[in-house]
Amino acid sequence: MNDKPPQHIIIDQSPGEIRVAVLELGRLSNIYLEREHQSSLRGALILGKLQAVKKELNAVFLDLGHVVGYLEGIPKSLPAEGGALLVEVLSEPRGNKGARVTDKFMVAGILVDINPNESGYAISRAIKSKGKRAAIRELLYDLVPKDIGAFVKSTALNSDMQGLEEELKELLSSWERIQSEIKLGGQPKMIKPSPKLVKLTSGYDENTIIEKGKNGLLFDKFNIDVQISNALEPTIKIKGGIVLIFEEMEALTAIDIDLASFKTAQSHPRELAETLAKEIFWQIRLRKLSGVILIDYPRAKSLREREHFFEELKKIASRDESNITIHGWTRTGLLEVTKKRLEPSLREIFISKNSSQKPLVEISALEALRKLITNSLGIAEPQLVCARELKTAFMGPLRRALDEVNGQLGVSVDFQVDPNLSHEEFYIHARKRKKNEKQL
Repeated sequence: MNDKPPQHIIIDQSPGEIRVAVLELGRLSNIYLEREHQSSLRGALILGKLQAVKKELNAVFLDLGHVVGYLEGIPKSLPAEGGALLVEVLSEPRGNKGARVTDKFMVAGILVDINPNESGYAISRAIKSKGKRAAIRELLYDLVPKDIGAFVKSTALNSDMQGLEEELKELLSSWERIQSEIKLGGQPKMIKPSPKLVKLTSGYDENTIIEKGKNGLLFDKFNIDVQISNALEPTIKIKGGIVLIFEEMEALTAIDIDLASFKTAQSHPRELAETLAKEIFWQIRLRKLSGVILIDYPRAKSLREREHFFEELKKIASRDESNITIHGWTRTGLLEVTKKRLEPSLREIFISKNSSQKPLVEISALEALRKLITNSLGIAEPQLVCARELKTAFMGPLRRALDEVNGQLGVSVDFQVDPNLSHEEFYIHARKRKKNEKQL
């Protein structure tokens, strides 16, 4: 039985950016961003060009166009150097590290996925009706070639057979088109771009509530920006005064637990273990932590309470799709957790590398664009007073988004650079006319 609470998805479409927030019982559990000026690779199918095979690393390196792809494991049927290999991008490149890719990809749909690399069919356990399962098996047998696998997802539970058949045919046609592209050669080249966020939200179950808004209004209504800010703080206070301290480093993340203000730590140790397991898992997922994560669990009178925390964390991870692995205790008494890196951490998405807490310039610029739309009503000639870095962003990578705002306002926004402002500070007012300046 699935005891996970129903999800509430908020989609905000603003100039230059789409933001998708996932809430559970009103609390932010995940956030996804799609920025117009940044091309995303994750989820894209690319016909890569084989650069090198490193047997000592058990890895293959591919030219994906503008970045290098890293394939862990050496496929049995591997083309010669310079040959083509179709891969799916699992994670974006980071710093000097290439994008992680896989040759074991699926062509994903909303109701069903097809797997060109495997054979056989599978149907979600959520579909329990024997009659419907039999009808689905018959459909798969009739339509899907023997050398292609298929998985019918839980989202097909309330879909009719006609809708499932239409999607399955479209996916198979899509795979035929992909094969035709492969035969044309010309690697490296993009075969299928990264899927869009708004399209991905259509794959949730029937209990999911989806609301769409514009220009940050729904994010304000559900206090999402404040929750994001809280998740970017290195320390948070939770139930009973427990403080969690997060230290994110290049190679690992350390999580320290401070019980100084938690008065029932000794009298209710099992409750403490369960509270910490739930909150730490939530924070790992929300903060998009990855790699090696070391948790410094407080010393207890009995090792049973520490093991209870370990088992609770494992149980929560087994019910979630976050790909978090709970390994065990190190010799120094730290709990080791790992999570494959599929995306940047929350701090990398929002916080400048040159500052411990200041937001990226583009984050402030995109927020300013939203405020120009929502706060400029009644202002004939709005002026944005900001730092030079913010104006530079509008004149450069965010020029198209600024043009969209100008179109919505029906007037070009005027800028005034204030050297006393930092890039996260700005304000909007009516442009002041100079003496002898006439309105056209």
